[in-house]
Amino acid sequence: MPLSLLHNHDGEIGPPMTEFVTLRASQILDQGELVRFLKRQFGDSVRVVGKSLPGMETFEIRIKVPSQEFDSVSEFIRSRRFDGAEEFVKYALGRVNRRYTKHDLANAQLLWATIVPHFEPCGEECGTAYETLCTHCNLGRQVSDLLLDLRRAPQHKDVCETISWTEWIVTSQFKQAVEENDLSGVQFRPVFDLRSPLASSRTWSQIQVVGRSGRLAPSTVLGRDPFDRGQVPWRCPSGHSTVTQFLTEVRICESDWDGSDISVTSDLFGQGRNLLRPTPLLLISQRAYRSFERARIRGLSYEVAHIEKP
Repeated sequence: MPLSLLHNHDGEIGPPMTEFVTLRASQILDQGELVRFLKRQFGDSVRVVGKSLPGMETFEIRIKVPSQEFDSVSEFIRSRRFDGAEEFVKYALGRVNRRYTKHDLANAQLLWATIVPHFEPCGEECGTAYETLCTHCNLGRQVSDLLLDLRRAPQHKDVCETISWTEWIVTSQFKQAVEENDLSGVQFRPVFDLRSPLASSRTWSQIQVVGRSGRLAPSTVLGRDPFDRGQVPWRCPSGHSTVTQFLTEVRICESDWDGSDISVTSDLFGQGRNLLRPTPLLLISQRAYRSFERARIRGLSYEVAHIEKP
């Protein structure tokens, strides 16, 4: 999946959504000045990520937003970027994460669903045919049935995607949850296994989302990272897709949403290349969310999204 976020929930009713920034600094990337600043500011709260040789460590800190700590880090990074310091200008720094309670999710009219598990090879590597529509962002259209090596699909998830970002497959349990609850906005297409390509899979189907949620509302703040709001790293010259982080919760316009239980944005995200293609955001209604929770659908992570009235 393109730059984008992963959102977890603990399943407990408690305080409302909490937001924090995860910031990493690596000595391998010559980010020594940032490492020293973080150690001065946060001391033992800065932890080493993974195992590495002395002098080649990667350090990480989580900073609550909003907070005085975040403001001080933001001021420092912005000032060094203004000065043109390469280690601050060259790389995106930090990711926004949001943590929701079960109560938050159960009271949202709309949710952004992220497909967490992914696998390879993708369909194009297995013989699925595509037509490439844009040489800048690699926007494409699937022009054959989906052929995959289903031995590689996660066996304990009900929703997953290939590394291409755009090939979404679901189990019969997911399909049953959609059909039994009469959820709108999605169609199912057959998936064929590379080992026996003449017979469609009994377990897996490809989902084609036909519900439309339109473009993101202007109040959705995009940015390179939490310290560079409004400036995105890349846009397709033809206007198809954007590389960005979502610095606020996603918002759509009520007038653009067709009311489907399962829908996708018309905005696409990710700088596709080779086998990767730009992808929309997947949005689901509260009715779909509760249906998936009752059916214990595995493989989706959720964030609250908002519908803005005119």
